[in-house]
Amino acid sequence: MKKKAIICSLVLCAAMVCVVMYFISIQNNTQNTVTLTESVSVKGLDVHQKNFEKRKKSSEERTLFTVERLQHEFNLQRNPQTNSIPKEEKLIELDIAKRLQVEALTSIQTEAIQYDYTSRGPSNLGGRTRALVIDALDVTGNTMIAGGVSGGVFRTTNGGADWTMVSDINELHNVTALAQDPRPGFQNIWYYGTGEIYGNSASLPFENLYLGDGIWQSLDSGLTWNQIPVSSGNQTMLDSDFDLISDMEVHPITGDLYIAGHTGIFRYDGTNFSTELVTSQASNTTYIHDVEISSTGRVYASLYYNNDFLMNGVWTLPNGVTGTANWTQVAANGNPTGWFQRGRCVIAVSPSNENILYALYVDTGLIEADLWRYDATNDTWTDYSFTLPDEPGGNLAGNDPFATQGGYDLVISVKPDDENYVVIGGTNVYRIDDITTDSQFTRIGGYNDNQSYNQYNTPSGDAHHPDIHVLEFDPINPDVLVCGSDGGIHRTVNVNATTVNWTNLNNNYQTYQFYHVAQNNDANSFADAVLGGTQDNGTVAGGTSIGFPDDSTMSMQLGGDGVAVGISNDDDCLPFFMGFQNGPIYRDCPGGFVQVNPSNSGSQFVTYFYLDPDNNNALYYAGNNTVYRTTNSTIVTQFNWDNLGTTAAIPNGVNQIITVYAGTRGTYNPATSYLLIGGNNGNIYRLNDPQNASSLGVAVDITPADVMPGSYVSSLAVHPSNNDIVMATLSNYDVNSIFMTTDASSANPTWTLVERNLSNFSARATTIAEFDGETKYFVGTARGLYSSPDPLTTDWSQEAPNEIGLAVISALRYRTADSKVLIGTHGNGMWEAIVDETFSVSDIAAQEFKVFPNPVQNNAFTIQAEVLKNTSAKITLYSLNGQRVFQDIVEANDNGLLLVEPMQQISAGQYILKIEYANKSFATQILFK
Repeated sequence: MKKKAIICSLVLCAAMVCVVMYFISIQNNTQNTVTLTESVSVKGLDVHQKNFEKRKKSSEERTLFTVERLQHEFNLQRNPQTNSIPKEEKLIELDIAKRLQVEALTSIQTEAIQYDYTSRGPSNLGGRTRALVIDALDVTGNTMIAGGVSGGVFRTTNGGADWTMVSDINELHNVTALAQDPRPGFQNIWYYGTGEIYGNSASLPFENLYLGDGIWQSLDSGLTWNQIPVSSGNQTMLDSDFDLISDMEVHPITGDLYIAGHTGIFRYDGTNFSTELVTSQASNTTYIHDVEISSTGRVYASLYYNNDFLMNGVWTLPNGVTGTANWTQVAANGNPTGWFQRGRCVIAVSPSNENILYALYVDTGLIEADLWRYDATNDTWTDYSFTLPDEPGGNLAGNDPFATQGGYDLVISVKPDDENYVVIGGTNVYRIDDITTDSQFTRIGGYNDNQSYNQYNTPSGDAHHPDIHVLEFDPINPDVLVCGSDGGIHRTVNVNATTVNWTNLNNNYQTYQFYHVAQNNDANSFADAVLGGTQDNGTVAGGTSIGFPDDSTMSMQLGGDGVAVGISNDDDCLPFFMGFQNGPIYRDCPGGFVQVNPSNSGSQFVTYFYLDPDNNNALYYAGNNTVYRTTNSTIVTQFNWDNLGTTAAIPNGVNQIITVYAGTRGTYNPATSYLLIGGNNGNIYRLNDPQNASSLGVAVDITPADVMPGSYVSSLAVHPSNNDIVMATLSNYDVNSIFMTTDASSANPTWTLVERNLSNFSARATTIAEFDGETKYFVGTARGLYSSPDPLTTDWSQEAPNEIGLAVISALRYRTADSKVLIGTHGNGMWEAIVDETFSVSDIAAQEFKVFPNPVQNNAFTIQAEVLKNTSAKITLYSLNGQRVFQDIVEANDNGLLLVEPMQQISAGQYILKIEYANKSFATQILFK
């Protein structure tokens, strides 16, 4: 029977929303209960309802939730001996990854197994977006550039019907700010800034922040980007003013770039950076600022330092005058009377009356912000905080009254044609048509209402997503508003409508962050069904066999934050297993939507369980240090699991948190099947006959002797047809991290360290693939995916350098039926690798390809090849460090000639030219003079 995709209209309560900052206001301990109800359509069966209750967490609990996420990311990477992340190792890792990418682009592949990499999306869902600008050069408003917080920079020329990634895939910067030069004749110049101080899922407190890498510039309307070198730090420590950027604006007269960095306001004149506004305090732990510039050149800045309250407030700089001494503070706590700023402050200039400035800042009341308006003509402020939304019918924490999650969600914008028309964003989007006469803002997006945590939706529109970061009016058509949120990008064409309808613009805006992925392990009618647990955006599913139009479209199956996932073939309804952080897991059928985690149990932060891919009756739950088992996964409840005991019960075992399971492949055999158990102390255990074992007391400690205690076992994999071959990875830096054994079934397996050329990498995932008797070993790292035909003898090579690049590989799942590998990345969505017997670089290399002239002159060259007659080929040019500098589809004539004319200036030097056509490719080096 065919299982139709569940389109989830519900988002779990704000407790499960992506991030809350450490210093979030502690204000509301009321614990609400929310009932979520959702239809599950199964062809041929009655419609079931998902009914379950999820308690709304208090601010203290939400803060703890964020701390636990940060701790989880820290534990994956820390050196167990120093309890810190070694910065030098991360730098070496990046350098090696870029070198291996160049090798992958230029090498002739000789392994028997070749894979073709295809995106599984989601192509219709987006991740957290803090930056978006509508291109002033396009009078239609269809050209936009947006930045994903861990996905890079994307560009559309058709109003969001399709997006193209334009930043270097091998960096995947956490983009937080975008700016276009507004001067006529210079609007081809763009900048993007990196480093998110509020809420990055891969961030860590203080010195261990996952930082940005400065500022990047484009001179061709956002098609290609180059880093401004002096803005770069070392990406592993807070050593630059431009490690964390919250906003940027270009001066409309001078063309200078004003930057709101984490230490203050800075200016870039095209050559040098200078300081405009910074605190005199020596040390700060939280700081975020904003900058706005009127079309006449008046600069405004809002500051928030956590320990320098005298600097906090709003400052202004007269037209054309620069330098610290020329700034004037026009708002501070107590001046004007009633100004009570206790956190981040965002500002917006009215385009239709540039003497009007709005300021929205975090306060500590029930309504989590204050709103003021400044009139520069008479230097006066008016308090409009009373207009902030507090809807009738009762309060709902994190939803109503106006909520900002400690400033994580905070944005304000003014309609271009009306100085009194204002839109604001917190967890929700609101508008006020005339702030001088209307009593209160009206909800137009985010959560549907103040009675639930359902997503805002209308019969004529798409679901809108809460947690708002960008509100951008179309300057040509001011009734059009574009929104950037934790759910990507949405647009309304009529912000004035009584009921505002939103359109989802997340079309190939691939920015999702996966923790875990799963595929249907049977090559049956549901073979393309996939499931993924994501950070920020719940659990999503895809596949044409379960009702989607293509392989990259997905829908949310469960809100909140996703965790481990599993797909079972043990029932015709194709049960999905999924859950939430810290323990809860659910099965969506048969029998309706049921919570099934063991009663009175809990799990690690990213809840972990393992559904045996070949024997779906067996499900193993990681109850922190306790192994729970069921051999009836499709009917299990919370109350009929087998408790096999804690890891301390294993002879010579260590009491540790269970981080990963892996089992032998194929039909279950009590005599030969086993389960591997890895934990957060580096230990690996083997439990023979796990479906029948009475306790962990019969398990065996098979930990490699060279594992450093305190290491995090991130992944385990058993060879598809040889139970004696096992791969194990540990994700910490500065530890032995990739091991292999060829006698895993023995009493005392012998392990070999097989890091080889990946010794400096954080190894996150592994799997072993087999096709026609040939084996291929995969390792996913913090900087890309790698493979080896035999890691005992052969170094690792980078896979999918163009498609996946250097994205964090968070999960790998292998299907024996057709040798398909499913790949989860943290920031670049989900991918699958399919065996492609026709793909062969060496076959093409044998053809007579000619590139002339070489060296290239005048940025034009010709490719000649008989095999390209009257066909097209994709031409890509890479720098020697792997950065893509040019790409185009070129048609060959009937003589097999392709004339390549790059549209932008190419600097002199060596480059890699890659030619791709008909699932084949050829690469060579060429020289530009």
